Amino acid sequence: MLNSIKITDITKTKKGFNALFADEEFLFSVDDVVLYRNNIQIGSCFTRQELACISKQSQDAKAVDKAYTLLSSRMHSKKELYDKLLRKFEPESARYAVDKMEELDLIDDSVFAQMKAEYLLNVKKQSLSAVKLKLASLGIDKDIIDSVLLSFELDNQIDEISSLLQSKYRSKLSSPEKVVASLLRKGFKYGEIKQAFNNLNINLQEY
Repeated sequence: MLNSIKITDITKTKKGFNALFADEEFLFSVDDVVLYRNNIQIGSCFTRQELACISKQSQDAKAVDKAYTLLSSRMHSKKELYDKLLRKFEPESARYAVDKMEELDLIDDSVFAQMKAEYLLNVKKQSLSAVKLKLASLGIDKDIIDSVLLSFELDNQIDEISSLLQSKYRSKLSSPEKVVASLLRKGFKYGEIKQAFNNLNINLQEY
């Protein structure tokens, strides 16, 4: 075969892949599925274009395997998963793996946003605006964010701020300006912070 490359050796790697060699030169490694799908054996000959296609299949398969591993630890948004895969794989393989995970219903931005928002609001005690920014940074579509946060029915967060003032910040109320600064950094609105202080009969001066 003209300009063909002959596979002269196949060895197992520590990770269980099959390393392909041509004249003692390492080409790339493939998993068992790609190996058998392409009938790769010692002595098989392939053109450079065919090898490039096989290499792409291998990278796609490895990206999918990595996606499974990442999702086994916790949920990810589509963008978050894609960005992590980009650390090891080319964009096409990363996108292939993300699409595969979505096809298998292993990623869903609506479900992810709902759970993430609930955690940030109820556990981390972050403000509504801070949660919006966090979800946006994770690549969640604006319509999904608006829909998810609407389900929490949070027209204001005065009660949440009041709860924080009586728990987390209780020992720091002697320095209200520092408490206000901390709450503002969390994304709470100044007007709501002031109202929460007033509800606790603490006079908060403008600053």
